Amino acid sequence: MEINKDKQHEAQKKARELLAQQEQKRAESRQLNLVRALEQGKNEVLLNNEFMENLPNLISTYCQNSEQDKAQALIDRIGECACSEEDAKLRERAIMVLILCMVEFQGEKCTDIIEQIAVALLRWLRVEKVFLSVCDSVCKHLQKEGVRLLEEGLWKECYPLLEVFHEIQSGKLDKTNAIRSVVGRAQEALAADHIIEELTLVCLKGRGARKAAAEKILLLLGRKTTIHLLNTLISSQKKEDRLRLIEIIPATGYLALPVLKKYLQKELPWYAIRNIVLMIATMGDQGLLPLVIPFFEHNDVRVQQQVVDCILEIAKENSGTYLLDALPKVSDDLKPAMVAYLGKTCEPGSMDLFLDLLAEREQMSSHVRDELLQALAIQVRLSDSVRAVNLLNLLIEERAEHYDPESDPVVSVALQSLHILSYRFGSADIEEKRAELSVDEKHDTPTSDGDPGPLSRAEKKVQQIDKQVALFLDENEVNDASQFIYEKCVEAAMMKDFEVAEMLIDRILAVDPNAVAKLIRAGERIKEEKSSAVSSNHISIWQDLYDTLTTEEFNGLYYSLKQENYSTGDTVVKQGTNSPVLYFINSGQAKLTCQRGNEEIFLRQIGPGEIIGGSQFFDVSVWTASLTALGKVDLHVLERETFLTLLGKSPQLERCLADYCQKNESIPDILQSTGKDRRQSVRYPVSLIAKYALIDEDGAVTTRSFNGELLDISTGGLVFHIKIAKEENARLLLGRRLQTIFPLDEKQSVTCNGQIVAVRFQKEIESSYSVHIQFDEQLAETLIRRIANQQPVSALNHN
Repeated sequence: MEINKDKQHEAQKKARELLAQQEQKRAESRQLNLVRALEQGKNEVLLNNEFMENLPNLISTYCQNSEQDKAQALIDRIGECACSEEDAKLRERAIMVLILCMVEFQGEKCTDIIEQIAVALLRWLRVEKVFLSVCDSVCKHLQKEGVRLLEEGLWKECYPLLEVFHEIQSGKLDKTNAIRSVVGRAQEALAADHIIEELTLVCLKGRGARKAAAEKILLLLGRKTTIHLLNTLISSQKKEDRLRLIEIIPATGYLALPVLKKYLQKELPWYAIRNIVLMIATMGDQGLLPLVIPFFEHNDVRVQQQVVDCILEIAKENSGTYLLDALPKVSDDLKPAMVAYLGKTCEPGSMDLFLDLLAEREQMSSHVRDELLQALAIQVRLSDSVRAVNLLNLLIEERAEHYDPESDPVVSVALQSLHILSYRFGSADIEEKRAELSVDEKHDTPTSDGDPGPLSRAEKKVQQIDKQVALFLDENEVNDASQFIYEKCVEAAMMKDFEVAEMLIDRILAVDPNAVAKLIRAGERIKEEKSSAVSSNHISIWQDLYDTLTTEEFNGLYYSLKQENYSTGDTVVKQGTNSPVLYFINSGQAKLTCQRGNEEIFLRQIGPGEIIGGSQFFDVSVWTASLTALGKVDLHVLERETFLTLLGKSPQLERCLADYCQKNESIPDILQSTGKDRRQSVRYPVSLIAKYALIDEDGAVTTRSFNGELLDISTGGLVFHIKIAKEENARLLLGRRLQTIFPLDEKQSVTCNGQIVAVRFQKEIESSYSVHIQFDEQLAETLIRRIANQQPVSALNHN
């Protein structure tokens, strides 16, 4: 019998298919039974390789059949197995299933399932104590999921992942070094440059909830974020951005410290070091002070000041020890305030150092010598060494050779200190020296006819206080009497009534010889109230300006400033003065006024932190307003001639200073905004070529003339345009007298004389200046209108 081979093959094929179907059914049945077993808590089923390999496909099938609930429930159950306290092998198998599931769903639009798996993996990573072989794979998959979330802007959803990584790296979650290592690599990979840059931009420029979210993410992204933020801080040109970054970087906690340490070892610009020291201060850990102490010897005083501030901020108990070690190293600009602070803390060894500094007074910087000498003279009052007496006597003798002892504040303080020391050493020579150079006024001195002179206001006030003191003494309450005088002395100093305060301070010891401490405190308080504290506060007042300068530029500008002091009613600068000077107001108030005829017009009040005189300093102009002190005013002055010498070494300084001055309202701006422009008559715009000639000191017109384009004219003055090669040549024109010849028509012209009151650079055209002239005599309005109504004339052909 012949067999049909084709039919045979077909039958065999169907048999195999039938067997496969039956086997598939049996496998599905086994799989379902194993799933039910897993659901019932039998975790050991995960040891079945077939079951573990088929679980991802089963979950995928659930999703394809719209059975999301089943898929999610199964993933949750596997996640519970991963976090169980059973055999580590079972936990590892559960994690392997989750990883296989994540691989299965990648590339598909099943983000809900992927996020659920990521949550389960994170839950396991948070609790796992043992390093398992799957740790590296888990972290890699979580890192990829984190990158996806960050790139899609799903920052809130990514936060839990980053938080777990951060807690592991910071040690908040106790993990083995092996686990911490693989998590660290994943964290570094998450912090891609483009992600950090976007988050930083939102953190600095964004608003509301998104800005807050960006900051939270940045704080969790690890070491690379700290480095990026620090580099951004160093290169940032905007103060508000720098301040924001200075707040954020220390908030990264343990991550910031090694980065800051590393950067402090680099060659950084002064402002970068200053900002790092500021961030260390915000951390509040006294153990970090050794990082900043070496910068007491930095060549920029702004860095030194920040180190002082850092110590005062975080060394609450022994700050004096650090400052005492630093005192010989820091700039003299910082020493007066440090001496006063150390005097209050009574740091052991400080008195010997004060005496050493006083002995080395010739080496002190001239611009702070007097202030530092006064601070030292006050502090050595508590010295137990006769060396203090000798040094003060030498100081007084030296000062008497160059200054009037009756008006020299250094001599005044030194004499007061000698007077106090006389009670300790009982030296007649001290009192003799005090009598010889006494600067104290002698009150109640009889007049030539034997009668007392009239009492001053201060004497009357002190007399009333003396009556109350007498009542205390009648009751033998000596301590209460000296305390009362001390309080009244301080009260007078706070009210700026220094005449009364100085009269009362000598009465303290006269009433109670044991009240040396009260005397010293009263003297310090008077000194504090008198002092404008320029050297200690000046840098902070002008920080916005100084932050734009390099160390060389800062030192050049800072040491070129001259300090000046004014009292109520003193004129700082007068309207009409040709004085290219910048005034930096440190303390006090001044008024800006202008004169119109016989009337003085108030323009504005000027106070601390304001700079005045920019238009006179950078343009070429006389002062069009007056500046007058309204009380005690302390300021610094920068002269144009001194400034020009700085530009040879620091050419960029002019641009920095000019930009800063533009942020302050100039006098021309104030005049215009208040409607007090000194030109009282209407200005008419014109476009004419006029002829000009300088007038010499004898009133003769020079033979050499030049043409210039007339820009506008009024009955009181005009403005014309010329080209001048150098700015300093333009400055030479200021204050010069000039003759101007206007064309009226082809045959007639008008001649008038005036004075150049301003020469201003016009930025639009290179080497172009506008020259402003004030006429000696006003022209008729009809004549001005006739000139203004002319058609442009190209040249003058007549004399």
